Amino acid sequence: MPDPFQNPAAALPGSTHSVIPPAQRIQRSRRKGYRTPEGAIYVGRPTMWGNPFHTAGRGHAKATILHDEWLKGRIGALTLERMGFCPAEIEALDRLRARVLTSLHRLAGHDLACWCPLSSPWCHAETLLRMAPTYAEYERFAA
Repeated sequence: MPDPFQNPAAALPGSTHSVIPPAQRIQRSRRKGYRTPEGAIYVGRPTMWGNPFHTAGRGHAKATILHDEWLKGRIGALTLERMGFCPAEIEALDRLRARVLTSLHRLAGHDLACWCPLSSPWCHAETLLRMAPTYAEYERFAA
């Protein structure tokens, strides 16, 4: 019997689950002639996928961790207020989070392009890569 923790859909009777190929992070370049590979999705600013937590005053690692925790719903309005966000910004972040989460399934199976060096363990695209397949599964079961 398939392991439901590795592949929850495979444990369902009559499942026609197709495995989504593993996606990877791609570093964008400003070199002349560079083109983002076909099928890759740019997830930096100013797209809706961009990390709303800027690195200025925080550093790259902390901004990435904040993005991960924010998407998982572990950062609330009070924390955001203490971080210096005004009520209008907090409301905008809530709307953005809802939009990202309801669209996250679209990233599943796609390589994600951003400006972070591939050698850096701190990249919000890694969070999106990790979460997208799960949301694709949710979407598949909801249909």
